[in-house]
Amino acid sequence: MKNIFLLALLSLISLQAMAQLDGARVYWALPKNMNIVSAHLISGKANASLNNMSFVNPSVTVDNNLYMLTYTRSQPLFGRTFYSTLVVPAADITATVNLDPQGPATSSSTLFQHGLGDIVWSNTINLIGAPGLMIKDYVRHESPTLVYLQAAATFPTGQYDASNPVNIGSNQFKVKLGMPVVQRIGPAVDGQRMALEIFPAYTFIGRNDDLQGQEVAQSGVFTLETHLSKDITKEAFLSLDYSYINGGSSDFISKESGSVVKTQPGQKANLVGATLGYRINDYLNLFLTHNQTFSSGNDNVSLEGTVTKITLSWSFHDFQEKFRSYINSN
Repeated sequence: MKNIFLLALLSLISLQAMAQLDGARVYWALPKNMNIVSAHLISGKANASLNNMSFVNPSVTVDNNLYMLTYTRSQPLFGRTFYSTLVVPAADITATVNLDPQGPATSSSTLFQHGLGDIVWSNTINLIGAPGLMIKDYVRHESPTLVYLQAAATFPTGQYDASNPVNIGSNQFKVKLGMPVVQRIGPAVDGQRMALEIFPAYTFIGRNDDLQGQEVAQSGVFTLETHLSKDITKEAFLSLDYSYINGGSSDFISKESGSVVKTQPGQKANLVGATLGYRINDYLNLFLTHNQTFSSGNDNVSLEGTVTKITLSWSFHDFQEKFRSYINSN
């Protein structure tokens, strides 16, 4: 019975990565040597590429289809739970550009782009609540509070055309520092688990050295993710999600004169949504997420749009294989 409980517990653990917003139940503790592979399909309409939500173009509407593969491996570091995640995105976008914001709506053009997105490498270590544990010790370990430190780097590998006002890739290096916090509410029992997750983070953004003949110097972006999740059955949970984005003001600098041609204020956006997670079997989990913006602080610049994500996640551990082989041989 204990082993069955352990397999069920493992199958409900799944890291997922969203387009710059991570999602619910991402930073729950993991046992040593856990592997997670996830495939994501993200679709949305916004005034930004979903692979680069820090850069908003008020005169562009983008239909996004983003595809991501992620791999996570947990391995204790300094005696603490530690996991590393690699995110490889690709996308196709259709952007409608308003050529004359003051003129008629018909004054527009359409551009298409498809290709690889900006690759992200994220590393997360637990500070409070989750020492690095073998799976036999992990299943007996309970901590109501988890605190992590995260550092993630984004590399400008994405498809980029300097003549376009919006691109799949950002042509910028980025470094994100964050501190995910998970607070369990109530018992750690399948079908009854409830948690509040809070993830503040700040992203430092490098300079884009070529955008339509200009350089773009962009300030950092502060994000705050919150998720209140509750098991609705032993196989499923529901999360209410809220995120806040603030920052990213931009100076557009002439490459010829070096002077600032235009300054664009930073964005201030609120997003609300929900996530449904479902355990298909001992290995596979399905996640459905929807987010949309509301009450933007700067209507001319802030992120506006909707995002829907489907994630299929496969988790595996050598213990699962050994236990399954034992059952099949008896």
